[in-house]
Amino acid sequence: MQELIQEFQEIIKTNQKFVVISHNKPDGDTLGSNLALSKVLRRLGKTVTSACHDKVSDTMLFLPNIESIVQEFVLEEYDCVIVVDTAAKHLVSFFEKYPELERTQKPIVTIDHHASSQPFGTLNIIDPKATSTTSLLMQILETLNYEIDSEMATCLLNGIYTDTGSFMHSNTNTLVLRQASKLTKLGADRHAIQKNNFKKTNYKKLKLMGEVLSNIDITQEGVVQSGVSQFTFKKYNATTDDLSGVADMICSIPNTDYTILFTEEQSGKIKASLRTRKDEINVAKVAENFGGGGHTKAAGFRVAGRLQKKTSWDFNQLPKN
Repeated sequence: MQELIQEFQEIIKTNQKFVVISHNKPDGDTLGSNLALSKVLRRLGKTVTSACHDKVSDTMLFLPNIESIVQEFVLEEYDCVIVVDTAAKHLVSFFEKYPELERTQKPIVTIDHHASSQPFGTLNIIDPKATSTTSLLMQILETLNYEIDSEMATCLLNGIYTDTGSFMHSNTNTLVLRQASKLTKLGADRHAIQKNNFKKTNYKKLKLMGEVLSNIDITQEGVVQSGVSQFTFKKYNATTDDLSGVADMICSIPNTDYTILFTEEQSGKIKASLRTRKDEINVAKVAENFGGGGHTKAAGFRVAGRLQKKTSWDFNQLPKN
């Protein structure tokens, strides 16, 4: 890891214009990483653009400099590309939108905490043991002796806070607790992070949560299932962003193994979000069977299709000839 960080520092020294990219449907970790790293680079005198294919949700609008995130850029204007919080191309639509990204000879750096079987960067700083990309990035910044100011601290703590579920997920460890303490001392706005991520729920999300709860089914194998159709999204004028955190919420039924939340997307695919709280179950392995992946406790996959209402029959009640 030390060698990778030193190589990253050399890339920073030898290039002037950077575009820092977050993954699609940006969450607190990818945005926090993007904004914190972008500020460091600007402070070093670099020209930096923060980019994400999808718009930022209202929940994250409190983050410092969030207005700097754009949905378009021209690759020719930059010397280096940095992708944060993913090492999977299909989660970055810019690779489809800008085919030149596939052909470029410019350095592409990926900084991520997700295990990947197909990393695509010329330099991949990936640590699957890290709780979040913001946690990993903080380690990188401290190794390189880059100062972390209060705005950066808020961005970094936001990523740690959201990826640990406000320190309730099993990935919470002593390192991130120490990091959180240090970031708070550096001026991170902990109250804004808590308020915007965990103490605000809009009307549409509450309605979707009601639908998810009413659709819950538990299989004989102990798997909790629920789903949201496109009809339901249209009914409440909601989007998949309004489902943030719902998969974690339904993963609380005792004596069950794991949870799957199926979401019908406009693209004609179904997104499956898997969660578990059992140490002996690895939902990433389940997701891999369907071309997906993720973490031991949280994973996902997508398949083509549509959701259908489950119908059950009591064959003992059928009329007999």
